[in-house]
Amino acid sequence: MKLDLTPGSPEWARRITASKVAAILGLSPWESPRSLWHRMHGDLPREESTDAQRRGHYLEPAILAWWRDQHDVLPKSEVPVDGEWVKAWEEQPTYTLGDWAAATPDARAWVDGADAFSAVLVEAKSTAQEWDELPAYYLTQVIWQMHVSGIHRCHVPVIGPRLTFTEWVIDYTDYADDAALIEKRAREFYDSLAADEPPPLDDTTATYEAVRKVHAEIDRGESVELTDKEARLLVEWCDELKVAEANARKAKSTVIDRMGRAQYATWQGVRIARRQPRGDAVSFVVIAKPADLIPLEETA
Repeated sequence: MKLDLTPGSPEWARRITASKVAAILGLSPWESPRSLWHRMHGDLPREESTDAQRRGHYLEPAILAWWRDQHDVLPKSEVPVDGEWVKAWEEQPTYTLGDWAAATPDARAWVDGADAFSAVLVEAKSTAQEWDELPAYYLTQVIWQMHVSGIHRCHVPVIGPRLTFTEWVIDYTDYADDAALIEKRAREFYDSLAADEPPPLDDTTATYEAVRKVHAEIDRGESVELTDKEARLLVEWCDELKVAEANARKAKSTVIDRMGRAQYATWQGVRIARRQPRGDAVSFVVIAKPADLIPLEETA
């Protein structure tokens, strides 16, 4: 009987899957180790899909169709492998690692190599940004899928800005040591669920929102005595934050006013910020980091 590893299913919720590995390692932009732990532990419901995730779901068939065209893979064809005819294309095959982990790549294909057909995984992605390399959170997913499936090459077709297609090819041999470490960390995380030992708190928004929701009940009149460090950090950081936010607003207003109709603000050839359309106004994005403001003569 095939496992139902559709996100949100009971089997999916109990197992470590590719999308969870990046969170376990602290690489996910959307989920932290602590927030994922509370979801898998049953303390929080699964979050609704984001716009980016829904976009990827809608675009996935088109991205996979593009990849098949590039590699001459017909979705209903069969190819000879070890004296048998097998399906050249299978979408969302399921692979397991014991009873605790699994992987469901977007597809598995057989491609014609120099001497014979070989199996590869295919993982479709979409992005509104330019990528110089595959983001770490997606690379981690791909490594996990190859590790669990035993198929040691994965093609990652991507549709990016201006609806352009690109493709990344990831080989397991380049990441075998990383894969062993990822499995170790994933297993430790899985075991921590039964031991009721959550990961440490961190500074991510995902963790902050998770602990707020886990501790949603209020016992009226009850108090908790904080340590000296806890009390001082909370009060001092929040006070500094108010000052920093006020200073940041004034700095933004100053630069936006100086820019006028310009799209970019620069300093010594470095792009500092940009303006972009947003409804009947504009949004303002600070691009540079403090390290970008070091004059060239100081770095020579």
